[in-house]
Amino acid sequence: MTKNNNCYDDTKQPSLLTVEKTLELIKNGIKQIEKNQTQAIRDALGNTLAEDVISGINVPPHRNSAMDGYAIQSKDLENAGNIQLKVIGTSFAGAPFDGKVSKTECVRIMTGAMMPEGSDTVIMQEDTQRNDDIIEINNQHKAGQNVRHPGEDIQEGSVVLKAGKQISPADLGLLSSIGIAEVKTYCKPKIAFFSTGDELKSLGETLGPGDIYDSNRYTLHGMLKKMHVEIIDLGVIADDKALIQQTLEKAAQSADMILTSGGASVGEADYISEILAEIGQVNFWKIAMKPGKPLAFGHINQTPYFGLPGNPVSVMATCYLFVQPAIEYLKGQKEASHLSLKAKCLNKLKKSPGRTDFQRGILKQDENGELTVDTTGMQGSHILTSMSIANCFIVLPQQSGNIKEGEAVEVLPFNGIL
Repeated sequence: MTKNNNCYDDTKQPSLLTVEKTLELIKNGIKQIEKNQTQAIRDALGNTLAEDVISGINVPPHRNSAMDGYAIQSKDLENAGNIQLKVIGTSFAGAPFDGKVSKTECVRIMTGAMMPEGSDTVIMQEDTQRNDDIIEINNQHKAGQNVRHPGEDIQEGSVVLKAGKQISPADLGLLSSIGIAEVKTYCKPKIAFFSTGDELKSLGETLGPGDIYDSNRYTLHGMLKKMHVEIIDLGVIADDKALIQQTLEKAAQSADMILTSGGASVGEADYISEILAEIGQVNFWKIAMKPGKPLAFGHINQTPYFGLPGNPVSVMATCYLFVQPAIEYLKGQKEASHLSLKAKCLNKLKKSPGRTDFQRGILKQDENGELTVDTTGMQGSHILTSMSIANCFIVLPQQSGNIKEGEAVEVLPFNGIL
């Protein structure tokens, strides 16, 4: 079989890959989707920008007040003692004062309102005393205070958002603030997935001896939905070689990435390895991590393929650590990373050297503001409740041993897709 140049040749490497090496190889094996579209900004939420966004205006577009108060000339602050100024009008946001502020005069001004001609300083309303059309202030204020200047936030001609940025709710506000109603984005990748195994039953079916309900499709569906992709759920495929091959070939024609759960380890009842040897360029890896040691990655035609393990926690861990970054690269995002923190472990944790351990934990802040993490209990790869309770992974390095109570550990907070 001819290997894809982007694939990893496991015949020339140690039997166990590190998590870091696996991520590197996956990144090298992903080609960004080039198809793009023009979208209204509300429809673009979660999509990736295909080109830089350049502002055609200054934000703010004019000098305006940062406070409710009075616009004055700063020269009046040079007077000794308390200062009396005459109120000659009002400036509202969207209805500026049509006139000029001269010495010993002021204009009542609202937050966001345009600064009147001749004024350069705003005195907060709370720092004034008013009697009819006269206000009194002291001279302890600074010239230019409480004034926003043109382009202070965004300058005309500047790059506001760069290509490769996933559009967030804050970005929608940013785009609207510069008058942009449409942006060019990469099309959402289509992700096809299915589970394999004669023992798996869909919801609504009756369990027979040895049967279990398929949970992996539901967790994968939920994670993929939060990744802003188009989802193609191909269901549960029986352990039938011809049917599995037909499903994979069909998925490769319509999808931008294929995921399967189950069959990632080469066993007697797993047909996926045989099929992929015939129709794809895929490598079966053993990763130095727990849970999720077996993983397959490569291509069917030009479509990236991930063969995830069958155990439910392993599926979620490998999807979080490997599939999510791969989808981000596919969508045109330049870098993919997970936030790493240090926290005090509240438990003794068992760990044998040899594999990086991703134990499920509950990250909290104690009464002193210190980050602490508590184990969720049993850590078997079949204990799906551990993922439901957890809000982070406790990352125990490959060569570390047992962890003592009170020891500092690395944690990866779940980033919204778990």
